[in-house]
Amino acid sequence: MKFFQLFLFPVCAALFSVFARADGVLQFGDVRLAVDEGDTGYVTVIRSDSDLEAVSVILSVGVGGTARLGEDFEIDLPLGVVQIEAGELFAHVAVEAFDDGEREGTEFATISLSSPSGATLGSATTLTLDIIDAQRADVELAFDGAQVRRVREGDQLTVDVVRNGSGIAASIDVSGQPGSATLGVDYEDVTQTVELDENQGSSSFRVFALDDDELEGNETLTLVSGNGEPEGQVVPSGRTRLVIIEDTEPGQPGEFALEVVGDPDPPESSGPVTFRVDRNDGSTGQVSVDYATADAPSGNVAEADKNYVPATGRLVFADGELSREFQVELIDDDKEGPAERAFDVYIVNPTFLSTVDPESAKVRIGVQEDDGVKDDDDCEFFCNDLCFIATAAYGSPMDGHVESLRRFRDRVLLQFGAGRAFVAAYYEHSPPIADWIAGSEVLRAVARGLLWPLVVTIEHPGGVLTLLVLLLAGVNLRRWRRRTL
Repeated sequence: MKFFQLFLFPVCAALFSVFARADGVLQFGDVRLAVDEGDTGYVTVIRSDSDLEAVSVILSVGVGGTARLGEDFEIDLPLGVVQIEAGELFAHVAVEAFDDGEREGTEFATISLSSPSGATLGSATTLTLDIIDAQRADVELAFDGAQVRRVREGDQLTVDVVRNGSGIAASIDVSGQPGSATLGVDYEDVTQTVELDENQGSSSFRVFALDDDELEGNETLTLVSGNGEPEGQVVPSGRTRLVIIEDTEPGQPGEFALEVVGDPDPPESSGPVTFRVDRNDGSTGQVSVDYATADAPSGNVAEADKNYVPATGRLVFADGELSREFQVELIDDDKEGPAERAFDVYIVNPTFLSTVDPESAKVRIGVQEDDGVKDDDDCEFFCNDLCFIATAAYGSPMDGHVESLRRFRDRVLLQFGAGRAFVAAYYEHSPPIADWIAGSEVLRAVARGLLWPLVVTIEHPGGVLTLLVLLLAGVNLRRWRRRTL
């Protein structure tokens, strides 16, 4: 009977997770990310509308890009699973771009979200990653103009390709990567080779947007480039370009844009920050859009529940309604700290054919310290950047695993006396150990191995619990078999 109960528990838990109510909507906060070779960037996954339960989603890299996972960049994400714990609204995933020393120009990859667990997917499930080359080439060809371009259905968009460097004839291939727009239905194929002679500073090509006579809202594609010729002398450079095809049919539901009302850099004691969401270029029908907060991924970070109150919600716009507001509360901790701490506010998950303006989908708030600015050299053991051994092991205080350990320190250890005593002892004795570890790749690998059980338990508590239950069930099964023989 005990074995039957142990076996039944994980099965029931799995079935419950399948039939449980979806807890929130998961999507990318930003649909474009550029990372310089040798640097680290962050993909932000937002959970909106609810935060009651832990949720997860699979993050994967497409096969059609020119940047290769493991060769040009690495994503710090065990098993490709993004987990957002109960009560949290975001997850940052570190993307490390490798400096390979080769002149190859800008490379791109497409990252996508799929298979959510405990939540549903929003509309922003694909992201374009640009890896910006650290090496310069003799001739570099790049898209000119704004990073987000617009064209109306039935019209054409002229895109210039400009040269940096001279002396040789040069060419690159350009093409369009479908987003919500469909090739052959919403736009004509733009795949072609753009050529410039040795004296030509720029050339152009056109994107033809098709009018399909259907009400479908604005749609997108991404212009990419590659295959510079002559090889080794000519490379594509700069960023890809997002193209928005604006729907021209009557009855448009509109495009949402977010802005802060007042000062985007408020003092921490100033109370709530007010945000306004405007509905532009259409107001037909009832539509909605979600909002959600997230800690900044790096730098001096404003932390949810410490420096501001995390917030999410759904703004419902009635037919003809053009504007709604919401607020995010700041927390005055009455303590000295860095001069500024940052967090982000996003609008995501537009409904009923409405869309979000990608250039107005996020506002960064810089919370100003008004209790006195603390010098970095006068830092207590509670400071954000002092996970000495973990930083030495993983190579960066912004590494995703270091951030997980930091959250465990702040949200678990520092909440009771024994935990605070442990943290104090750790910060007293760990700096020389960290220096010793940082000087040897072998010791760094050993330290990562020793930290691995703790990191996995913190980042994947559900999976670890399930594994322990299954192991316990296996032990009970072996005992039961021995008793019955």
